[in-house]
Amino acid sequence: MTPDNHNGLRKKTQEKLFCYFCGSRLTEKQIEGRRRLFCSRCNRPIYENPLPATAAVVFNENREILLVQRNVEPKIGQWCLPGGFVELFEEPEKACLRELTEETGLEGEIDYWAGNALSDSPVYKSVIVMGYGVKNVRGQLKAGDDCDNAVFFKPGADMPPIAFRSHLKILENALAGETMRKNARAGTLSLDLSDPGCFGAYVITSGLHTELAKKACGAGARVLQYREKRANRGEMLKIACEIRKITAASNTLFIVNDFIDIALLAGADGVHLGQDDIPIAEARKITPPGFIIGVSTHSLTQALEAEKQGADYIGCGPVFATPTKENYPPIGPDTVKQVIESVHIPVVTIGGLDLDNIPLLRKVGARNFAMVRALQKNTETVIEKINQEII
Repeated sequence: MTPDNHNGLRKKTQEKLFCYFCGSRLTEKQIEGRRRLFCSRCNRPIYENPLPATAAVVFNENREILLVQRNVEPKIGQWCLPGGFVELFEEPEKACLRELTEETGLEGEIDYWAGNALSDSPVYKSVIVMGYGVKNVRGQLKAGDDCDNAVFFKPGADMPPIAFRSHLKILENALAGETMRKNARAGTLSLDLSDPGCFGAYVITSGLHTELAKKACGAGARVLQYREKRANRGEMLKIACEIRKITAASNTLFIVNDFIDIALLAGADGVHLGQDDIPIAEARKITPPGFIIGVSTHSLTQALEAEKQGADYIGCGPVFATPTKENYPPIGPDTVKQVIESVHIPVVTIGGLDLDNIPLLRKVGARNFAMVRALQKNTETVIEKINQEII
Protein backbone atom coordinates (compact mmCIF):
# COMPACT_ATOMS: atom_id res chain seq x y z
CA MET A 1 0.00 0.00 0.00
CA THR A 2 1.43 3.37 -1.06
CA PRO A 3 0.51 6.56 0.86
CA ASP A 4 -1.47 9.11 -1.17
CA ASN A 5 -1.89 12.86 -0.81
CA HIS A 6 -5.32 14.47 -0.48
CA ASN A 7 -5.78 14.52 -4.26
CA GLY A 8 -5.19 10.77 -4.51
CA LEU A 9 -1.86 11.35 -6.30
CA ARG A 10 1.43 9.82 -5.23
CA LYS A 11 3.59 12.17 -3.25
CA LYS A 12 6.63 13.48 -5.08
CA THR A 13 10.07 13.53 -3.51
CA GLN A 14 10.73 16.85 -1.81
CA GLU A 15 13.80 18.12 -0.02
CA LYS A 16 13.16 18.94 3.61
CA LEU A 17 13.24 22.71 4.05
CA PHE A 18 12.12 23.20 7.63
CA CYS A 19 12.93 21.70 11.02
CA TYR A 20 10.54 19.06 12.37
CA PHE A 21 10.81 20.51 15.85
CA CYS A 22 10.84 24.31 15.60
CA GLY A 23 9.89 25.10 12.01
CA SER A 24 13.08 27.03 11.25
CA ARG A 25 14.62 26.84 7.79
CA LEU A 26 17.30 24.16 7.52
CA THR A 27 20.83 24.54 6.26
CA GLU A 28 23.52 21.97 5.45
CA LYS A 29 26.50 21.20 7.62
CA GLN A 30 29.37 18.72 7.52
CA ILE A 31 28.62 16.27 10.34
CA GLU A 32 30.06 12.80 10.94
CA GLY A 33 31.89 12.86 7.63
CA ARG A 34 28.97 13.80 5.39
CA ARG A 35 26.70 16.71 4.49
CA ARG A 36 23.58 16.66 6.64
CA LEU A 37 20.57 18.89 7.15
CA PHE A 38 21.05 21.08 10.21
CA CYS A 39 18.82 23.35 12.32
CA SER A 40 20.77 26.30 13.69
CA ARG A 41 18.04 27.21 16.15
CA CYS A 42 17.82 23.72 17.67
CA ASN A 43 21.57 23.23 17.14
CA ARG A 44 21.01 19.67 15.98
CA PRO A 45 21.25 17.63 12.76
CA ILE A 46 18.03 16.48 11.13
CA TYR A 47 18.55 12.86 10.13
CA GLU A 48 16.85 11.31 7.11
CA ASN A 49 16.20 7.58 7.37
CA PRO A 50 15.00 4.97 4.88
CA LEU A 51 11.27 4.29 4.89
CA PRO A 52 10.58 0.73 6.18
CA ALA A 53 8.69 -1.67 3.93
CA THR A 54 8.14 -5.42 3.74
CA ALA A 55 7.95 -8.11 1.06
CA ALA A 56 6.29 -11.51 1.43
CA VAL A 57 7.74 -14.69 -0.10
CA VAL A 58 4.95 -17.22 -0.62
CA PHE A 59 5.33 -20.63 -2.25
CA ASN A 60 2.41 -22.89 -3.08
CA GLU A 61 2.36 -26.70 -2.97
CA ASN A 62 3.98 -26.80 -6.42
CA ARG A 63 6.87 -24.62 -5.20
CA GLU A 64 5.64 -21.73 -7.37
CA ILE A 65 6.21 -18.16 -6.16
CA LEU A 66 3.43 -15.60 -5.67
CA LEU A 67 3.82 -12.29 -7.53
CA VAL A 68 1.49 -9.30 -7.92
CA GLN A 69 1.16 -6.93 -10.88
CA ARG A 70 1.21 -3.32 -9.74
CA ASN A 71 -1.44 -0.79 -10.77
CA VAL A 72 0.29 2.17 -9.10
CA GLU A 73 3.58 3.98 -9.55
CA PRO A 74 6.41 3.36 -9.33
CA LYS A 75 6.75 0.44 -11.77
CA ILE A 76 3.06 0.38 -12.74
CA GLY A 77 2.19 -2.72 -14.75
CA GLN A 78 5.26 -4.63 -13.55
CA TRP A 79 5.46 -7.60 -11.19
CA CYS A 80 6.87 -7.83 -7.66
CA LEU A 81 6.45 -9.65 -4.36
CA PRO A 82 3.38 -8.79 -2.27
CA GLY A 83 4.25 -6.15 0.31
CA GLY A 84 4.19 -2.52 1.29
CA PHE A 85 5.06 0.02 3.92
CA VAL A 86 5.17 -0.48 7.67
CA GLU A 87 2.71 1.77 9.47
CA LEU A 88 3.40 3.69 12.68
CA PHE A 89 3.77 1.46 15.74
CA GLU A 90 3.43 -1.66 13.59
CA GLU A 91 5.87 -4.57 13.76
CA PRO A 92 7.42 -5.48 10.38
CA GLU A 93 6.18 -9.08 10.57
CA LYS A 94 2.60 -7.93 11.14
CA ALA A 95 2.94 -5.38 8.35
CA CYS A 96 4.10 -8.10 5.98
CA LEU A 97 1.10 -10.32 6.75
CA ARG A 98 -1.31 -7.37 6.56
CA GLU A 99 0.00 -6.31 3.17
CA LEU A 100 -0.20 -9.90 1.92
CA THR A 101 -3.87 -10.05 2.83
CA GLU A 102 -4.66 -6.60 1.43
CA GLU A 103 -3.01 -7.33 -1.91
CA THR A 104 -3.86 -11.01 -2.46
CA GLY A 105 -6.63 -12.03 -0.03
CA LEU A 106 -4.33 -14.66 1.51
CA GLU A 107 -3.42 -15.09 5.17
CA GLY A 108 -0.50 -16.91 6.72
CA GLU A 109 2.21 -17.00 9.37
CA ILE A 110 5.81 -15.78 9.32
CA ASP A 111 8.14 -18.71 8.69
CA TYR A 112 11.60 -17.18 8.25
CA TRP A 113 13.48 -13.97 7.58
CA ALA A 114 14.52 -13.67 3.91
CA GLY A 115 16.91 -10.74 4.29
CA ASN A 116 16.81 -6.96 4.07
CA ALA A 117 17.52 -4.90 0.96
CA LEU A 118 17.96 -1.17 0.43
CA SER A 119 16.16 0.34 -2.55
CA ASP A 120 16.20 3.76 -4.18
CA SER A 121 12.75 5.31 -4.53
CA PRO A 122 11.65 8.15 -6.84
CA VAL A 123 8.98 8.99 -4.28
CA TYR A 124 10.61 8.40 -0.89
CA LYS A 125 14.34 8.57 -1.76
CA SER A 126 15.32 5.40 0.11
CA VAL A 127 13.34 2.35 1.24
CA ILE A 128 14.58 -0.51 3.42
CA VAL A 129 12.67 -3.65 2.46
CA MET A 130 12.43 -6.50 4.98
CA GLY A 131 11.64 -9.87 3.44
CA TYR A 132 9.80 -12.72 5.17
CA GLY A 133 8.86 -16.21 4.10
CA VAL A 134 5.24 -17.02 4.87
CA LYS A 135 3.87 -20.47 5.72
CA ASN A 136 0.43 -22.04 6.37
CA VAL A 137 -1.04 -19.87 3.62
CA ARG A 138 -4.82 -19.98 3.33
CA GLY A 139 -7.69 -18.05 1.75
CA GLN A 140 -8.94 -17.27 -1.75
CA LEU A 141 -6.34 -15.73 -4.04
CA LYS A 142 -7.69 -12.44 -5.40
CA ALA A 143 -5.93 -9.25 -6.49
CA GLY A 144 -6.59 -6.40 -4.06
CA ASP A 145 -4.96 -3.11 -3.08
CA ASP A 146 -2.47 -1.58 -5.53
CA CYS A 147 -2.44 -4.54 -7.93
CA ASP A 148 -4.41 -5.86 -10.90
CA ASN A 149 -3.27 -9.48 -10.76
CA ALA A 150 -1.94 -11.97 -8.21
CA VAL A 151 -0.45 -15.11 -9.76
CA PHE A 152 1.81 -18.01 -8.80
CA PHE A 153 4.75 -18.51 -11.17
CA LYS A 154 7.29 -21.27 -11.51
CA PRO A 155 10.73 -19.76 -10.78
CA GLY A 156 12.79 -19.49 -13.93
CA ALA A 157 12.33 -18.40 -17.52
CA ASP A 158 8.52 -18.33 -17.39
CA MET A 159 8.46 -15.90 -14.48
CA PRO A 160 8.08 -12.19 -15.38
CA PRO A 161 10.91 -9.78 -14.51
CA ILE A 162 10.84 -8.49 -10.93
CA ALA A 163 10.27 -4.73 -10.81
CA PHE A 164 12.40 -3.93 -7.77
CA ARG A 165 16.00 -5.00 -7.19
CA SER A 166 15.27 -5.24 -3.47
CA HIS A 167 12.49 -7.77 -4.12
CA LEU A 168 14.72 -9.74 -6.48
CA LYS A 169 17.43 -9.96 -3.81
CA ILE A 170 14.93 -11.14 -1.21
CA LEU A 171 13.52 -13.73 -3.62
CA GLU A 172 17.02 -14.99 -4.43
CA ASN A 173 17.70 -15.35 -0.69
CA ALA A 174 14.48 -17.32 -0.25
CA LEU A 175 15.20 -19.59 -3.21
CA ALA A 176 18.69 -20.31 -1.86
CA GLY A 177 17.13 -21.20 1.48
CA GLU A 178 14.59 -23.46 -0.24
CA THR A 179 17.42 -25.33 -1.94
CA MET A 180 19.19 -25.79 1.36
CA ARG A 181 16.05 -27.05 3.12
CA LYS A 182 15.25 -29.37 0.20
CA ASN A 183 18.75 -30.84 0.40
CA ALA A 184 18.40 -31.34 4.13
CA ARG A 185 15.05 -33.10 3.70
CA ALA A 186 16.44 -35.29 0.93
CA GLY A 187 19.37 -36.31 3.09
CA THR A 188 22.02 -34.82 0.82
CA LEU A 189 23.71 -33.20 3.80
CA SER A 190 26.20 -35.81 4.88
CA LEU A 191 25.98 -35.47 8.66
CA ASP A 192 23.64 -37.05 11.16
CA LEU A 193 23.61 -34.79 14.21
CA SER A 194 22.24 -37.61 16.33
CA ASP A 195 25.70 -39.19 16.02
CA PRO A 196 27.92 -37.72 18.78
CA GLY A 197 30.98 -38.13 16.57
CA CYS A 198 29.47 -36.77 13.37
CA PHE A 199 32.00 -33.98 12.80
CA GLY A 200 35.41 -35.54 13.36
CA ALA A 201 37.81 -32.84 12.21
CA TYR A 202 35.87 -29.57 12.59
CA VAL A 203 37.73 -27.22 10.25
CA ILE A 204 37.85 -23.50 11.09
CA THR A 205 39.25 -21.25 8.40
CA SER A 206 41.76 -18.43 8.81
CA GLY A 207 44.15 -16.56 6.58
CA LEU A 208 43.50 -17.58 2.98
CA HIS A 209 39.99 -18.88 3.66
CA THR A 210 39.08 -20.22 0.25
CA GLU A 211 42.41 -21.95 -0.26
CA LEU A 212 42.06 -23.69 3.09
CA ALA A 213 38.48 -24.63 2.24
CA LYS A 214 39.59 -26.29 -1.00
CA LYS A 215 42.26 -28.30 0.79
CA ALA A 216 39.95 -29.29 3.64
CA CYS A 217 37.08 -30.35 1.40
CA GLY A 218 39.46 -32.23 -0.84
CA ALA A 219 40.70 -34.15 2.21
CA GLY A 220 37.19 -35.22 3.15
CA ALA A 221 36.29 -32.66 5.82
CA ARG A 222 32.70 -33.21 6.98
CA VAL A 223 32.22 -29.68 8.30
CA LEU A 224 33.87 -26.33 7.73
CA GLN A 225 33.38 -23.08 9.61
CA TYR A 226 34.19 -19.72 8.06
CA ARG A 227 35.49 -17.44 10.81
CA GLU A 228 36.60 -13.88 10.08
CA LYS A 229 37.01 -11.13 12.67
CA ARG A 230 38.54 -8.26 10.70
CA ALA A 231 37.15 -8.01 7.15
CA ASN A 232 34.26 -5.72 6.26
CA ARG A 233 30.85 -7.33 5.83
CA GLY A 234 30.82 -6.99 2.06
CA GLU A 235 34.11 -8.85 1.75
CA MET A 236 32.91 -11.45 4.26
CA LEU A 237 29.81 -12.16 2.20
CA LYS A 238 31.88 -12.51 -0.97
CA ILE A 239 34.21 -15.03 0.67
CA ALA A 240 31.31 -16.89 2.30
CA CYS A 241 29.62 -17.31 -1.08
CA GLU A 242 32.84 -18.67 -2.57
CA ILE A 243 33.20 -21.16 0.30
CA ARG A 244 29.56 -22.18 -0.12
CA LYS A 245 30.32 -23.26 -3.69
CA ILE A 246 33.37 -25.23 -2.55
CA THR A 247 31.57 -27.01 0.28
CA ALA A 248 28.48 -27.73 -1.84
CA ALA A 249 30.63 -29.51 -4.42
CA SER A 250 32.07 -31.84 -1.75
CA ASN A 251 28.86 -32.21 0.29
CA THR A 252 30.57 -30.58 3.28
CA LEU A 253 28.50 -28.91 5.99
CA PHE A 254 29.11 -25.14 5.91
CA ILE A 255 28.89 -23.05 9.08
CA VAL A 256 29.47 -19.30 9.42
CA ASN A 257 30.84 -17.94 12.67
CA ASP A 258 28.83 -15.22 14.51
CA PHE A 259 27.02 -13.54 11.60
CA ILE A 260 23.54 -14.92 10.90
CA ASP A 261 22.96 -12.48 8.05
CA ILE A 262 26.12 -13.59 6.24
CA ALA A 263 25.17 -17.25 6.80
CA LEU A 264 21.69 -16.76 5.37
CA LEU A 265 22.75 -14.67 2.41
CA ALA A 266 25.51 -17.13 1.49
CA GLY A 267 23.17 -20.12 1.81
CA ALA A 268 25.20 -21.69 4.62
CA ASP A 269 23.88 -24.71 6.51
CA GLY A 270 24.21 -23.03 9.88
CA VAL A 271 25.80 -20.50 12.18
CA HIS A 272 28.03 -20.75 15.23
CA LEU A 273 27.24 -18.32 18.04
CA GLY A 274 29.27 -17.14 21.03
CA GLN A 275 28.07 -16.53 24.56
CA ASP A 276 27.64 -12.81 23.85
CA ASP A 277 25.86 -13.25 20.52
CA ILE A 278 22.13 -13.26 19.78
CA PRO A 279 20.23 -15.88 21.88
CA ILE A 280 19.32 -19.16 20.22
CA ALA A 281 15.57 -18.54 20.56
CA GLU A 282 15.88 -15.22 18.72
CA ALA A 283 18.09 -16.78 16.06
CA ARG A 284 15.45 -19.44 15.40
CA LYS A 285 12.91 -16.72 14.58
CA ILE A 286 14.88 -15.52 11.56
CA THR A 287 16.41 -18.75 10.30
CA PRO A 288 14.78 -21.45 8.18
CA PRO A 289 13.79 -24.92 9.38
CA GLY A 290 16.75 -27.28 9.51
CA PHE A 291 19.21 -24.43 10.01
CA ILE A 292 22.01 -25.60 12.32
CA ILE A 293 22.96 -23.49 15.33
CA GLY A 294 26.09 -24.24 17.33
CA VAL A 295 27.13 -22.43 20.51
CA SER A 296 30.50 -21.86 22.17
CA THR A 297 30.60 -22.93 25.81
CA HIS A 298 33.32 -22.61 28.42
CA SER A 299 31.92 -24.59 31.36
CA LEU A 300 29.57 -27.44 32.19
CA THR A 301 26.89 -24.92 33.20
CA GLN A 302 27.05 -23.14 29.85
CA ALA A 303 26.99 -26.45 27.99
CA LEU A 304 23.84 -27.61 29.78
CA GLU A 305 22.16 -24.25 29.19
CA ALA A 306 23.02 -24.27 25.47
CA GLU A 307 21.46 -27.71 25.09
CA LYS A 308 18.38 -26.57 27.02
CA GLN A 309 18.00 -23.55 24.74
CA GLY A 310 18.04 -25.75 21.63
CA ALA A 311 21.61 -25.74 20.32
CA ASP A 312 22.28 -28.43 17.71
CA TYR A 313 25.84 -28.86 18.94
CA ILE A 314 28.26 -27.09 21.27
CA GLY A 315 31.87 -26.02 21.16
CA CYS A 316 33.65 -26.89 24.40
CA GLY A 317 36.82 -25.07 25.40
CA PRO A 318 39.36 -23.76 25.32
CA VAL A 319 40.68 -27.13 26.42
CA PHE A 320 44.29 -25.96 26.37
CA ALA A 321 45.85 -22.50 26.27
CA THR A 322 45.50 -20.78 22.89
CA PRO A 323 46.14 -17.26 21.56
CA THR A 324 42.71 -17.27 19.88
CA LYS A 325 40.98 -17.45 23.29
CA GLU A 326 43.28 -15.41 25.53
CA ASN A 327 40.43 -14.16 27.74
CA TYR A 328 39.28 -17.65 28.71
CA PRO A 329 41.24 -19.95 31.07
CA PRO A 330 41.75 -23.52 29.81
CA ILE A 331 39.05 -25.90 31.06
CA GLY A 332 41.15 -29.06 30.70
CA PRO A 333 40.23 -32.64 29.72
CA ASP A 334 38.37 -33.32 32.98
CA THR A 335 35.72 -30.67 32.22
CA VAL A 336 35.46 -31.98 28.66
CA LYS A 337 34.70 -35.41 30.09
CA GLN A 338 31.98 -33.98 32.35
CA VAL A 339 30.35 -32.13 29.45
CA ILE A 340 30.37 -35.16 27.14
CA GLU A 341 28.78 -37.30 29.83
CA SER A 342 26.13 -34.67 30.63
CA VAL A 343 24.74 -33.49 27.28
CA HIS A 344 23.01 -35.34 24.47
CA ILE A 345 24.20 -33.32 21.47
CA PRO A 346 27.57 -33.38 19.67
CA VAL A 347 30.45 -31.79 21.58
CA VAL A 348 33.26 -30.17 19.59
CA THR A 349 36.45 -29.70 21.58
CA ILE A 350 38.45 -26.58 20.76
CA GLY A 351 41.42 -24.58 22.00
CA GLY A 352 45.09 -25.46 21.64
CA LEU A 353 44.43 -28.80 19.95
CA ASP A 354 47.03 -30.58 17.82
CA LEU A 355 47.94 -34.09 16.78
CA ASP A 356 49.91 -34.60 19.99
CA ASN A 357 47.14 -33.89 22.50
CA ILE A 358 44.09 -35.21 20.62
CA PRO A 359 44.76 -38.81 21.83
CA LEU A 360 44.43 -37.49 25.41
CA LEU A 361 40.98 -36.11 24.58
CA ARG A 362 39.90 -39.33 22.90
CA LYS A 363 40.53 -41.08 26.21
CA VAL A 364 37.87 -38.90 27.89
CA GLY A 365 35.33 -39.53 25.12
CA ALA A 366 35.95 -36.66 22.70
CA ARG A 367 35.26 -37.43 19.04
CA ASN A 368 35.08 -33.99 17.40
CA PHE A 369 38.08 -31.67 17.24
CA ALA A 370 38.14 -28.04 16.07
CA MET A 371 41.46 -26.50 15.10
CA VAL A 372 42.73 -23.28 13.57
CA ARG A 373 46.51 -23.07 13.81
CA ALA A 374 47.09 -26.83 13.48
CA LEU A 375 45.42 -26.80 10.07
CA GLN A 376 47.60 -24.10 8.53
CA LYS A 377 50.25 -26.67 7.64
CA ASN A 378 49.66 -30.18 6.38
CA THR A 379 45.92 -29.51 6.22
CA GLU A 380 45.01 -32.69 4.37
CA THR A 381 47.14 -34.93 6.60
CA VAL A 382 45.68 -33.57 9.83
CA ILE A 383 42.09 -33.97 8.63
CA GLU A 384 42.62 -37.47 7.29
CA LYS A 385 44.31 -38.67 10.47
CA ILE A 386 41.51 -37.32 12.67
CA ASN A 387 38.65 -38.58 10.53
CA GLN A 388 40.23 -42.00 10.11
CA GLU A 389 40.92 -42.05 13.86
CA ILE A 390 44.58 -42.78 13.23
CA ILE A 391 45.32 -40.52 16.19
